[in-house]
Amino acid sequence: MAVYMVDSEQLQLTVTNTHASIGRVQAEVAALLGNLTALEGSWSGEAATAFQGLVQQWRATQAQVESSISAINGALGSASASYGTVEGDVRRLFSV
Repeated sequence: MAVYMVDSEQLQLTVTNTHASIGRVQAEVAALLGNLTALEGSWSGEAATAFQGLVQQWRATQAQVESSISAINGALGSASASYGTVEGDVRRLFSV
């Protein structure tokens, strides 16, 4: 038999805070990408091509990180809602 204790309000607070963090990270990533791509017009040659390839690699990695953290946040939100609903449902079973 499983035993657990969950603070669904704390879960929801974490969802809210994580969502805000995701927004800040996205803004920083956009600013960094803007700085990096600004070099494209003023830099050419093999080193510039290698640099652009590295930027593309970073973008792919960053997109994967963003997808993962969004999935974590979505799962936390679903867990918070589910635990809140289950607690209410069980409480109603004992209401007269």
